[in-house]
Amino acid sequence: MKKTFFFAWFFLFPALPVFFYLKSSGSALDSYALSIILGVYAFMFICNQFILASRPSFAFNAVGVKGILALHSIMPFFILLLAGTHKLLKEANGFGDDTFQATFGAVAWWTFASVIVFTVLFMANTFVLKIDLLKKLKALVYKITGLTYKGSRLLHNVTVIAGAVILFHVFLASSSSFSVNMAGIVTMILYMVLSLGLYFSYRLKGRTVKGK
Repeated sequence: MKKTFFFAWFFLFPALPVFFYLKSSGSALDSYALSIILGVYAFMFICNQFILASRPSFAFNAVGVKGILALHSIMPFFILLLAGTHKLLKEANGFGDDTFQATFGAVAWWTFASVIVFTVLFMANTFVLKIDLLKKLKALVYKITGLTYKGSRLLHNVTVIAGAVILFHVFLASSSSFSVNMAGIVTMILYMVLSLGLYFSYRLKGRTVKGK
């Protein structure tokens, strides 16, 4: 039952702001509506990444540390796919990629993509690092730069900045206007604040849960 509630929160809760955004936009279920759905889900999943990184007890009790780590490792690729498709659909509906708002979205996307590549090559203990060439590359980079695993974890925290950037991107969206979609944008803002609050609290307190 705990696992069911956990996955219901993880995958279904984002549908709440989606409902607010679609209702306020008055759009039919077309490519524009799909761009909104994908954009909102990508944002909410980013928030969930910070929540998973904080190792909340409800997640730990539902899926255990291995489940948390597995989900936290897989979701970034899914998030990039959602966000990238969101961008393409927005452009297909006449939204330019050279606006101030679009630039913030692009910066966040490339930041998350860079962090994923860095994590896969230099942090995560996955099958990728079993490849001899990549294993030697990691060792060489650590040796030349003096980088340590602890240092790489600090670099990984650049995702917090990317989170703030993507929040600003959402805030500037026409569909996030307080005058027509207060419920949607407030839900998004509060969820990001909550997720970052949990993340910072976890980092400040340190890893205290067994198995982390």
